[in-house]
Amino acid sequence: MKRRVRWLVLGLFLAAAAWIGWQRTRPAPLENPVDLAKHDGQTIDFSSGKPVVKDSAEDQAALDAAAKDLAEASKGVTFDPPKKKPEPVPPKS
Repeated sequence: MKRRVRWLVLGLFLAAAAWIGWQRTRPAPLENPVDLAKHDGQTIDFSSGKPVVKDSAEDQAALDAAAKDLAEASKGVTFDPPKKKPEPVPPKS
């Protein structure tokens, strides 16, 4: 019986240590979240770990070039209407 209690206490201790370690390594929530609707067409850089809004001529040129490339690539793409499912065959009686 004492052996089971020791294993139970050891297991609870290890579980608590793992939970505390996980809590400490979790990233902190953002202090001021970025309102995406307010920054339409601007670049939001997350490489530093925090959102930094950039609005330079280079970024705008890259966005315009990407939009042009997407429009050009999807110009001739069409999709067929979805096929209708065949009617189930009624069982023979």
